Order: sequence, then C-alpha cells, then structure tokens
Amino acid sequence: MKSMTALIIVAAALCALGLRTAGEHVAAINLGNAAEFKGKTTEMKDKGEVAYVLSFKAGKDFEATTDGPKNTDVNLFVYDDAGKEVGKDVSPGPKCSVKVTPTKDGNYKFVITNAGGENTVIFKVEFLARSRESSLPRRL
Repeated sequence: MKSMTALIIVAAALCALGLRTAGEHVAAINLGNAAEFKGKTTEMKDKGEVAYVLSFKAGKDFEATTDGPKNTDVNLFVYDDAGKEVGKDVSPGPKCSVKVTPTKDGNYKFVITNAGGENTVIFKVEFLARSRESSLPRRL
C-alpha cells in the first residue's frame, strides 16, 4: 500500500511540474513531403526550440541532420505519427545525426533545441541508398 501511495505522489509531482517531452509545447511547422524537402535554415536563440513535420514513405531510410557555424549545443529529437520517440542525438555541439527507417507511411516530427548562445541551425534530410548486399537475403 505504501508503494502505491508513493507512486501516486510521484505521478502528481510530475504533473504539477509540467514535465513533457521535447517540442511538446512548440507548434510544429509542416514542411510537406520529405522527398521534395531541400533543407531549412533557422535562426535560433539560446534555449530556443523549433519543431518541423515531414511526411515519409515506408521503408525508405533517411538521415536527419543539423549543423551550425557556432559551437552551441544543438539537440535533435525524432517522433513518429503516434508521438513515439524513434531517435535522438543529444551529443554536444551543433552537429546532430539521426537515421530512421519508417515502418509505415506517415508524418515524422523533428524537434531541434539549442543552448549555449544564438546560432544559425541548418536542418537537412537525406534519403539513404541501401547497398545491394543489405537488400539481399542472408545465407546461414
């Protein structure tokens, strides 16, 4: 019984603090079809955050990246249509890279955060070519 009470208290405290996932409180900008996306450059403030949405086809591997001219701490989070985090890069510096293979057609949300000063963040998505070997069945 005590553990149940403790669990309820922790849950209430988290709700009271308003903890949420990255980008939850930022309106996402729909950038359309990922196959036609040419990249996006954004001026970001210290502790700034932006969210973008792109649509993808199932099975087409892609890599989302960020970069910037200043050495601020940029992080990249990727969420599927259901809001589940499918990848993130929280390494230090402005360069981030997340590779994803969509399991079904749908929208993906990209949340970019910046800390350590203002920066011009360049967001790109590139489709990855599968090698012939990786597409062939493996022999055991």
